[in-house]
Amino acid sequence: MSRYFEMASDLYQKGDKVSAFNAFLELAIDGDADAQAMVGYMLENGEGCETNLEEAVGWYQKAAEQGQHVALFNLGQIYRAGKGCEVNEEAAFEMFVKAARAGNIHAMFEAAQMVEAGAGCEKNLQRAANWYETAAQYGHVEAQNCIGAMYQEGQGVPQDYEKAKEWYEKAAEQGHPRAMYNLGMLYDKGWGVEQNSEKALEWCRKAAHAGHEKARGIIRRLQEEGKIVF
Repeated sequence: MSRYFEMASDLYQKGDKVSAFNAFLELAIDGDADAQAMVGYMLENGEGCETNLEEAVGWYQKAAEQGQHVALFNLGQIYRAGKGCEVNEEAAFEMFVKAARAGNIHAMFEAAQMVEAGAGCEKNLQRAANWYETAAQYGHVEAQNCIGAMYQEGQGVPQDYEKAKEWYEKAAEQGHPRAMYNLGMLYDKGWGVEQNSEKALEWCRKAAHAGHEKARGIIRRLQEEGKIVF
């Protein structure tokens, strides 16, 4: 990262978006891929300039040609949502995969979602699991829950309740409601763990407090069965 890019970033962080945009634009014109991605972002969101999706895409494409992973990811988002253009899931998937291969964990998750559903590509659960697990290893909390679910169900990977529990725990400890519920369900059913109503209740209470409706159902059933006392 050049000193000039750092100076432009400092202007952006201080809230001087107009000066930051002009500084990034100068670097972008000179071929700086990170600056090109930033100009695209600012044009897309109207920060320090008027919103211009067509120009934003143009700058993202310039940065993407140099392998800039944020530009690739943002292009994927634009193509998938049809933001300022027709929806193009095939192009979106291509961008997400390129960004994922460049190390963008958010793109890894999006690529996994698309290949799991067969959106813009051929459905492939094994490939989806690979992307989920890679993103999960880098700390993507939603991916941690998703790969946990795939291990639980044996989709794209051999069924393994212990691995499901490990991934659910990682996500649940970061406050992910669905992972809390899934972990509570494992303890409730005794899948891969010793059945433990107290731990099931503990995690389902946390999930319910975070707004997960199904967790409330497990809590009610445990109470009706007399396994817990409020």
